Amino acid sequence: MSLALSRVARKPVTLATPVMLMVEPTTACQLKCPHCPTGRGELTRPTGSLTLDKFKQMWDAIQPAPMLLQLWNQGEPLVNKATPEIIRHATSTGAKVVLSTNVELLAKGDLADRLVSSGLHELILSLDGATPESHAAYRVGGDFALVEQGIKRVVEAKKKLGARYPILTWQFLLFKHNLPEVSEAKRLAKEWGVTRILFKTAQLEAFEQSEGERWLPDDPALRRYDLVAGQWVLKRAPRPFCNRIFASAVVQWDGTVVPCCFDKDGEFVVGNLLEQPFEEVWRGEKFQAFRQRILTGTRPAMCANCTEGLSGMYSQPKLK
Repeated sequence: MSLALSRVARKPVTLATPVMLMVEPTTACQLKCPHCPTGRGELTRPTGSLTLDKFKQMWDAIQPAPMLLQLWNQGEPLVNKATPEIIRHATSTGAKVVLSTNVELLAKGDLADRLVSSGLHELILSLDGATPESHAAYRVGGDFALVEQGIKRVVEAKKKLGARYPILTWQFLLFKHNLPEVSEAKRLAKEWGVTRILFKTAQLEAFEQSEGERWLPDDPALRRYDLVAGQWVLKRAPRPFCNRIFASAVVQWDGTVVPCCFDKDGEFVVGNLLEQPFEEVWRGEKFQAFRQRILTGTRPAMCANCTEGLSGMYSQPKLK
């Protein structure tokens, strides 16, 4: 109802608490992916991690609790040792939790068991190659053997605990160098016991012609950008209606709230859940002013790379 009324009235209407919340467990990561602000060393926010007590303080203040928790943003969520307990607390309130990871840390200790027993609904496996060489080409510093071992440990933990969940979704970013491995990735997904594999068009963080030519597939159907005057530009309507700022919010590791995950450096902070009641932030002057700007004003630069309104984010490459 809020979405419909905001679209018609051209002013922000927020009738309820958000359906979904994205919470950032940490900004730390062990990899150096070349089109990630953290991997590029360009994130200007301090590195830190969310504690279980602070998560409970923020989450329990939202009534009713969001139906979905996305547990990632910048950084690798499993670097934060409290992540399984954070998931357990969220699921105890009835929320579905989805976690995205680069997988490697699941090969260590009892983390796979703790994750499966936490009640996690879906585990997104960020793996962009079917060989060690291809994987490390983008997941710089990554170890393919640890990824394979981590996935197998989760599958084994599900069997041992008799757990139906988490769903295991392999998210394979399509780059020029890994296209020949699509068939092998499908084979490995079946061999490892992955629930499904999705092939996703890659996102750029640098838009010069040379960057896209280095990373993006030659087939236009397998990339989300067009080359315009030497710059890569997203394929979508210039001003799509933004659903996410009316249905969700992003909470960074230190409690600060930003409108969406494309505000990577916290340029548009609308409040802090460790210092303010959630309702004060969700319907507050800063958040409403941002929503109004998106509805009727000049959008900030971060919106230019946003996937809202983007079609063809997932592709099915044709096998040769």
